Amino acid sequence: MEREKLMYSDSRSDADLLWFSGVWIHDPFFAFTLKGKKCAIVSPLEIGRVRRKSLFDHIFDSSILRKKFRSNSDMESLIKLFKREKISKLTVGEKFPVGVADSLRESGFDVEAVSGGLFPGRSRKTPKEVSEIKFANTVASAGFFLIEETLRESKISGGILEWRGKPLTSEILRLKVETESLSFGADALDTIVASGVQACDPHEVGGGVIKANSLIVADIFPRLRRSGYFGDMTRTFLKGSPSKKQVVLVETVIEAQSLAISKISDGVNGADVHGEVCEFFKSRGYDTSLRKGKWTGYIHSTGHGLGLEVHEEPRLGKSDCVLRSGEVVTVEPGLYYPNIGGCRIEDNVLVKKGGCSLLSDYHYNWVVD
Repeated sequence: MEREKLMYSDSRSDADLLWFSGVWIHDPFFAFTLKGKKCAIVSPLEIGRVRRKSLFDHIFDSSILRKKFRSNSDMESLIKLFKREKISKLTVGEKFPVGVADSLRESGFDVEAVSGGLFPGRSRKTPKEVSEIKFANTVASAGFFLIEETLRESKISGGILEWRGKPLTSEILRLKVETESLSFGADALDTIVASGVQACDPHEVGGGVIKANSLIVADIFPRLRRSGYFGDMTRTFLKGSPSKKQVVLVETVIEAQSLAISKISDGVNGADVHGEVCEFFKSRGYDTSLRKGKWTGYIHSTGHGLGLEVHEEPRLGKSDCVLRSGEVVTVEPGLYYPNIGGCRIEDNVLVKKGGCSLLSDYHYNWVVD
């Protein structure tokens, strides 16, 4: 007997469930396969909308199902439905709620949890999915334009940047990006605008006044409200006069990204791409080491999959991961040294046979007059 797939979550936070259902449902609900059909148990509050917009083949009204099975919960209804259909073996994802899995096992079901996602094929994108990612990156590019425009309007005073008579902060730039993203129908949550030493911590969102002559890492990953797909781009800026070390650092990162993109193709191992970038940085004299409890140099992977999650399979890191046509990956080398600053340059590519194609577009001119 084949195993049926079972999910219990909300489709805003569970990418597998959103991909499976094709519709936003904010409260947890059961979705599952049943003899080749996509099914769900949905409350009366949602059922009309879900019937119009979802990818489900069959939708059970939870109130009707409870009356039919004389059950007190959707969980009890699900168990009785599965037993009626002689379903005993279930496959769930690694994030499936432990309590729900235990209840199913106590009711006699063989529940098997798989590592990773329930739908490995989700990593290979359709043309429509690729189009959504490209549009999300258009939103990110609009954010970079606003950041650059604001930096250009800013003046240097006392070693800091002032914009419209007040100190320019990471918070001001982040709010501009978030507001602009909303106008495109996207949410740009946790946008990174980090400068100085803050920029040397890759996931630090940044805060406070931005200093002149300081490298500013801006990482924007908007999510489209209409579909849930992410874009993910990073650029590095500087307002003022860069030092020689900053110039060499940034130009080296840009060159490293170009190298990585040139190596990406169907059948290529992502670990090999990452390894080439690491060797390139070493050849230019940029070592990676732990200094006083803090890592410096090239301290993250070269990239990751992108889609309904901002970080998904495949990976361009130390672990073996063979790339396949149709996958979308970020390419984002970076270097981080507190005495110089941090720099990361990130774009997205679609993996193809014989190479890849860019899905993001914004210039690499990083010094703002």
